[in-house]
Amino acid sequence: MPELSEIVAVEVNGKAISLQEALRFAFWRGQLGFLDEITDAAIIEQAAARRGITATDAELQAAADEFRAVHGLHKASTTLDWLASNGLTVDDWEQYLESCVLIAKVRDALFEGQVEQYFAENRLAYEAAIVSRLVTKDEGVAEELRAQIIDEGAEFSALARQYSTDAATRAAGGYLGRVTRADLSADLQAAVFGAQPGEVIGPIRNGDDWVLIKVEERQPATLTPMLREVIKARLMVEWLAAERGKAQIRKPVLTQL
Repeated sequence: MPELSEIVAVEVNGKAISLQEALRFAFWRGQLGFLDEITDAAIIEQAAARRGITATDAELQAAADEFRAVHGLHKASTTLDWLASNGLTVDDWEQYLESCVLIAKVRDALFEGQVEQYFAENRLAYEAAIVSRLVTKDEGVAEELRAQIIDEGAEFSALARQYSTDAATRAAGGYLGRVTRADLSADLQAAVFGAQPGEVIGPIRNGDDWVLIKVEERQPATLTPMLREVIKARLMVEWLAAERGKAQIRKPVLTQL
């Protein structure tokens, strides 16, 4: 088997760069994360084998169709050309597709029955609100603007357009859109999700700024199909971390750098 220094990874204007040099380059820039991804894929494939999980022809075809659609490969000939231009064979592609299918099937097998419990235990994390905000550098200004809104009936959006220092939302009358608890600091979380629709809260200190927030709408957490997938993905990350901790993992390639 040739040494890494003998394998050409890239050639630039006739200059050959070895695989060893390429890996060193990636190592010093902290770009060897693909080794961790390969490790995770191997752990998942082993879990699939233990559970007798395999990829059916129909599932592989569906994965192939999705891959081609994402990459704009609408003909068999263009797919073959794409593979050849990237130094890949059809067998390489099929192995990749099988890995993708197995990842999804193992995730579903492990966690489909745990989604409801996880959601129930973490429901608050998935609450959302539609909000607008008005940002100033001065607490006194923020207090005065709040008084105009509460006591005088001034329009929040009009004041935001005139006084807010937040360039991202000022033109839209302070409209920020949908936020979850994870999007907000602890103080803002408590204020926003403790308020009623239409309520203006603040001023609240947020870094160097003072913020007024209008809660336009509250959105209770709902276990949608998309959220089911998000939860399964989160559970998969936690499971993989535990499995990596138990696995015997070696990376001999790194000793050759």
